[in-house]
Amino acid sequence: MKKNDKSRNLDSDADTEVNSDPLIERLQQLIIVAEQADLASVRIRENEVEIEITRLTTQSVATTPAISTAAAASTLVTESETGDDIIRSPMPARFYRSPAPDEPPFIEAGDSVQAGASLATLEVMKTFNDVEAPFSCEILEILVEDGQAVEYNQPLFRVRQN
Repeated sequence: MKKNDKSRNLDSDADTEVNSDPLIERLQQLIIVAEQADLASVRIRENEVEIEITRLTTQSVATTPAISTAAAASTLVTESETGDDIIRSPMPARFYRSPAPDEPPFIEAGDSVQAGASLATLEVMKTFNDVEAPFSCEILEILVEDGQAVEYNQPLFRVRQN
C-alpha cells in the first residue's frame, strides 16, 4: 500500500512539474487562441523552439463555392446595409497593412484584387496570418489604422465584389 501511495505522490509531482513548464503553458495558450479564432494552423518560432499546431476543419463546400478553403478559414464576410461586403477580423490581433514596416501596403482604397490576394496581416503572439480576399473585389474602404489592435469580428474592409 505504501508503494502505491508513493507512486501516486510521484505522479502528482510530475504533473505539477509539467504544468509549470513555461513551454507547456505557451503551447496551451496557442491551442486556446487557435480554437477561439477557428484557425486551421498556427506556427510560432521562439529562439530554438518551434511549435506548429495544425487541426482539421470541417467546412461545407456547398455553402461557399466561390471561397477557397484557406481563405474561408481566415476571413469572415458579411453584407452591409448598403449592399457592399464587409471583410471582418477572424481573431483578436494587431492589424498591419504591409508585410513589413519598410514595405508598401498590400492594398489601397480603390484597388481591385483577385480572390486569394493578401489584403493585410494579423499578428497574434508573434505569429502572422494574412487576411486574404475571399473573392475578386474592389477595396472601397480600409476601416482600421495600421498597427491598430482589432477584435474578433471587427470590420476591416468595405469591398464590392467584381
